[in-house]
Amino acid sequence: MNYRELKEQYLKVIDCIDRKQVKDALDALGVLCNFCMNRDLRTQLDNHTETYANILKYAFELGTDPDKEKVYMRLVKSILGLADDAKEDIIRSENLLRYYDQNVIPDQESDQIVAELVKSVDRIALEQEAGIDEENGEGNRDTSGDTYVNSNIPLMFRIILLSDKLKENEIRLLETVSKPGNLKWYDKSILVSALTLSLIRHFDISKVNLLFGFYESGENQIWQRALTGLVLALAYYDKRIEFYPEVLQRLKATQGLQKSGKSVEQIIIQFIKARETEKITKKIQNEIIPEMIKMKSKLEEKLDLENLLSQSNLEQKNPEWETFFKESPDVYNKLEEFSNLQMEGADVFLGAFAMLKQFEFFREISNWFLPFYKENEHVSSVFRESGEGFDLKELALGIERSSFLCNSDKYSFCLNVKQLPSFQKSTVMELFNMELKAMNELSMDDELIHSTSRDKTNITQYFQDLYRFYKLHPLHSEFDDVFKLSNSLYDTRFFKLWINDINILRNIGEFLFEKDYYQDALLVFSQIVEKTQDYELFEKMAYCYQQLENFTLALNYYHKAELYGKNKLWLLNRIAYCYRKKGAYENSVKYYLEAEKLEPDNLEVQAFLGQTLMEMENFEEALKYYFKVEYLQPDNYKVYRPISWCSFMLDKFELAGKYLVKSIQRNATRHDYMNMGHIFWCQENKHEAIKYYVMSLRAANRDFEWFSNVLLEDSKYLTAKGIQQFDISLMIDYIKLTEKS
Repeated sequence: MNYRELKEQYLKVIDCIDRKQVKDALDALGVLCNFCMNRDLRTQLDNHTETYANILKYAFELGTDPDKEKVYMRLVKSILGLADDAKEDIIRSENLLRYYDQNVIPDQESDQIVAELVKSVDRIALEQEAGIDEENGEGNRDTSGDTYVNSNIPLMFRIILLSDKLKENEIRLLETVSKPGNLKWYDKSILVSALTLSLIRHFDISKVNLLFGFYESGENQIWQRALTGLVLALAYYDKRIEFYPEVLQRLKATQGLQKSGKSVEQIIIQFIKARETEKITKKIQNEIIPEMIKMKSKLEEKLDLENLLSQSNLEQKNPEWETFFKESPDVYNKLEEFSNLQMEGADVFLGAFAMLKQFEFFREISNWFLPFYKENEHVSSVFRESGEGFDLKELALGIERSSFLCNSDKYSFCLNVKQLPSFQKSTVMELFNMELKAMNELSMDDELIHSTSRDKTNITQYFQDLYRFYKLHPLHSEFDDVFKLSNSLYDTRFFKLWINDINILRNIGEFLFEKDYYQDALLVFSQIVEKTQDYELFEKMAYCYQQLENFTLALNYYHKAELYGKNKLWLLNRIAYCYRKKGAYENSVKYYLEAEKLEPDNLEVQAFLGQTLMEMENFEEALKYYFKVEYLQPDNYKVYRPISWCSFMLDKFELAGKYLVKSIQRNATRHDYMNMGHIFWCQENKHEAIKYYVMSLRAANRDFEWFSNVLLEDSKYLTAKGIQQFDISLMIDYIKLTEKS
């Protein structure tokens, strides 16, 4: 069994449990147990199977069991735990993941190291309680314990990471460490990251409880990491959280702690930004989506109707919506300013620093999560030389405090500078120091304005560290990438139980909306729209459905918003547009005429009235509106095409030719030449018709298939003007013959 097959079978067990199909889950688990080296796992499975058979028997044969649900819940948890254990047994016995073999520590040695660490941390804690604090000059504290712990943190990271279920000594150690002041904050941060990765690798309720402990300690830099780990891990295990009521109770107990709601909101927004990074990358790789061309009607392409006026108006969001964040400046005011410098800008930084993760420093897995602090030996070694014209210690402190680079990239920068020749090193550091001062001034201003800015910065930087690990670590493909979670963090069971603040939901929905994640925005908006009855939400939901081309639901919500009568013109135009896209032209014209009453000279309204009437084949009326567009905007040469086409359909060939010539003179297309050929042929001028057909073919890069298809499609218009269908087929072959020869 390879790793892909293992994951598929494992997830099958989880999905069956989620659907309450316990029998199927046991069967799927049986397949896993057949591959396990540990035969005790098979025995456990047999016991679970027997227990479930007894539950069923008591339920339907032997009467009611009052403890049936409790027994069922315990059984399901045991089945899930057995699935976890079976997966790990197969991974280890089959050597499916390479990172499991990195720095393997024998259990006996591991236990001894943990025991020594427990003693050291206990001694540190006792000294803290006794008031011995060397930093404040109180007492004479022995720092050997700190040194021992710090030197063993990377080892402890690996022990925790590869622990399926934490042992009693490991739990005790982490519980002691979680208390404020018992260990340096940067060492604690690494252990929190180890817990998070270990929990995602293998579920263990004690890991969840320990993360809660670190979060509840309220220690800066620690609680933000612990909360981030909790959110990601609980989202990852969303299908099994309901079987752990103690977790749900603890979630409720933390409401209000460290502004949990706002912090979770920031974590989710940061997660969306990471997703935005991938979205931008895909846009770069796929600049043009071919499917978009297929969606256009042939007539619209032929006449370039969608570009008659700038479509930015129709795609434009309601300008009144921009006022939303004025009520919550802490939510969004700085997002646009800092987006290019933080996570959204991390696309740039990710590319810039991706090649700087090859240093020996990053071979130690814990260093990917090491917070940047100026006392670190890898940092201090860079700044030992005296600076020319600036204070190197001040620079090191500036890097530590800076918010625009994550910890991982700060180390990459310093390690790279260390490799530079001395003359280059000084120049680079001086330039960086200048930029750093400017950026830190902005950051300090932000912290003065917003009390939660520091917390957001810590969360953002930690997210960036995680992102780099999951995307750039040499063995990143072997880890379950939390940034590829199939479910959205805001659509999880734990989130709905944890967060019940409508304002937080609204902020998340608004962020998704601003980033054009319309399906996701709808998911969030739909949870609050009925509670708020906000006309703006109706508009935005309608706009989302419009962008998703669900015009029926778009109209449903536009009509709800219509009842409030705000920004009437914008609303009428969108309603008319949706009716037009549905082919309900009468209704479309009705709403465009309502919009015309509000602004008789609105070009958008005039142009789309013309287009709608033309699609209704009311060419006479359509022509009037297109002439009005020409009158109101004489320089808009794009209106020449529909004027020419309407004139052609009304047998006004001279007028049609006149306007099409004007269009060709400004910006000729293959369709323009094709239509000019039609005009001349209908005037019985075959010589000129052939000339323009050839020009059309050449403008299409001699695409004979395109030429044939378009001419055959237009045959319905030509035959209506007296051209024989037989002659159209001959014309196609004649053009092919003359052009191929």
